[in-house]
Amino acid sequence: MENILEKEENHAFVSKSGYKTDLSGIRKSISPHLFKSNFLKAILYMGVAIGFYVLCLTILAVTFAYNLWYLYPLAWFIGGTGVTSMFVLGHDCAHSSFFKSNRWNDFWGHIALLVPLYPYYAWKYSHNAHHKQTNLLEMNPKDIYYDNAWIPLTVRQYSALNRMRPSKARTYRLGRLFPPFGAFMHNILTHFYPEKFNESQRQKVIFSYITLGSSMLLISSILYFVTNSIFAILHFYILPALFFSFWMSLYTYQHHTSTEMDFYNKEEWNSYKGQILSTFNSLSPKWFSLLHLNIDIHTPHHISTAIPSYHLREAYNELKRSEYSEDIQEGKFNFSYYYTQIKNCHIWDEKKNQYIKFSDI
Repeated sequence: MENILEKEENHAFVSKSGYKTDLSGIRKSISPHLFKSNFLKAILYMGVAIGFYVLCLTILAVTFAYNLWYLYPLAWFIGGTGVTSMFVLGHDCAHSSFFKSNRWNDFWGHIALLVPLYPYYAWKYSHNAHHKQTNLLEMNPKDIYYDNAWIPLTVRQYSALNRMRPSKARTYRLGRLFPPFGAFMHNILTHFYPEKFNESQRQKVIFSYITLGSSMLLISSILYFVTNSIFAILHFYILPALFFSFWMSLYTYQHHTSTEMDFYNKEEWNSYKGQILSTFNSLSPKWFSLLHLNIDIHTPHHISTAIPSYHLREAYNELKRSEYSEDIQEGKFNFSYYYTQIKNCHIWDEKKNQYIKFSDI
């Protein structure tokens, strides 16, 4: 990872481009047309996502048809890779950025998120909360309106949880030590409790539950009717969605979690610190980035969720040529770096203003 940020004595990151508190300046460094949807590009990217997912389904079908049981785990992993493309498509729709029409975004968002088993509106509302409060060290487990994407427990919070609710503390530990489990539990604990959503949003959330549940029943029935096998439901649908948790955790964990990244209390936080200084681009090869609709290019997405996935790379290139380039955290993806963060980023020590390990308390 490039060390492009410096720290003061209190460990808080300092912008090399000068002190900034909001995103108004950096947004002006990106061309206005990149904040707007483009129908032809949207159709092209939708074709990439759906086409890749269909290719992965074909691989699943071949292993199933010829009973290549020894290749099943590999096929499920490949299937999960295709599911990721559909998830990113639904993610863009949830930001109302993929198409100009909100109706199109909501319709195709529901369709796309059927694949990774996410209720569309629940994801939409919880994920927007993450964008509004990125790396703000506050949480309320009774609702979803905080940065709910890999926000760590503080030493005080974890110690209290371990004493009063040891089973929940074990779940937290497992999610930190094995991020795919953390991503899976995030979906369950954040999106499937309607009482966590504001009353004004709850009706739409329940609509997404009904849509997801009825569609799962329909898809499962079709799979059983065509194959006469209950296992086919697992093979083609459930297990690839579970393997998707690997990719979900890999991307989302690295976007905002590292030993070189800070979380802030309410007095310290501002949008520039949260969205720019605490966001990391874990860059994949371009061909692979395209398959996942540029999800690895994350900083422009936090500058504005109005920038659709098909404009992220162009927006990123403009940022790299701007006066803000030195504030962009990035590095080429490698598993060694990812593993290092998993080993070290467990609990947030507010006194030291840094991550510590479970073994340190």
